[in-house]
Amino acid sequence: MIHPTAIVDPLARIDPSASIGPYAVVEGAVQVGPQSNIQSHAKLMGPLTMGCGNIVHSFASLGDVPQDLKFTGQNSYLTIGDRNIFREHVTVHRGTSGQTVLGSNNYLMVASHVGHNCRVGNHVTLVNGALLGGHVVVEDRAIIGGNCAIHQFCRIGRLAMISFTSAYNVDVPPFCMAISTNLITQLNSVGLRRSGMSVESQNALRRMFRWIYRTHAGVPLAKALDDLPPELGSVPEIQEFNAFVKSTKRGVARFRHWSTRHGQASTGTDDTRGEEKS
Repeated sequence: MIHPTAIVDPLARIDPSASIGPYAVVEGAVQVGPQSNIQSHAKLMGPLTMGCGNIVHSFASLGDVPQDLKFTGQNSYLTIGDRNIFREHVTVHRGTSGQTVLGSNNYLMVASHVGHNCRVGNHVTLVNGALLGGHVVVEDRAIIGGNCAIHQFCRIGRLAMISFTSAYNVDVPPFCMAISTNLITQLNSVGLRRSGMSVESQNALRRMFRWIYRTHAGVPLAKALDDLPPELGSVPEIQEFNAFVKSTKRGVARFRHWSTRHGQASTGTDDTRGEEKS
């Protein structure tokens, strides 16, 4: 399953069920798991461990040295889970020290980039040209839009969705839609439904969103969360949102209504006008 024109380092360990395409390069201590497909002209550099069922398209580069002037050859790694797709010209760098980690079932579209020491969860989508700086954390089922840029050390919460051509140097809370620069506008209602989240939890998040960004507009976010009604504060997803906000080190994206026609004075909200029916 290894094409005769491929260059495979003797240190590499390629599962017999994996395939290595024409002119691909596998350099150093690379482990490729079962049923993985490394297509023509792709490049893998170790130390790199890759699970099963991964697809690496042409001209993708995984495991190269970090773009970090502090890197002087320290031990560093790239660890990749199962069933990820890396499209053309994707780049994923190993850590400066320690490791860069990607989970499973992620989809990295053309020319997206994951910088050194990032931690990407499961079922994450990076659309064409999305860029993650060093030490970025992206939680499960987040979507980073085309040509977005995420500053180093930022966090993107679970089920967050960031619109194309956006830029962030603060954290984006879970379950939110984000646009422009350091702004959130509404809940990611479509993503919540598709994730299988219960209707009760979705409705609770809507009530929380109204509470912190409408009823208590102008109140510090942490204070508004502390003052949530007890029946909301006990919902696991709201506890997750609360913990994310209160653990931020870079600050959290601020709220602005999705429509400038409504602006901050609007009494209605984007996806919080009515609750879902069970």
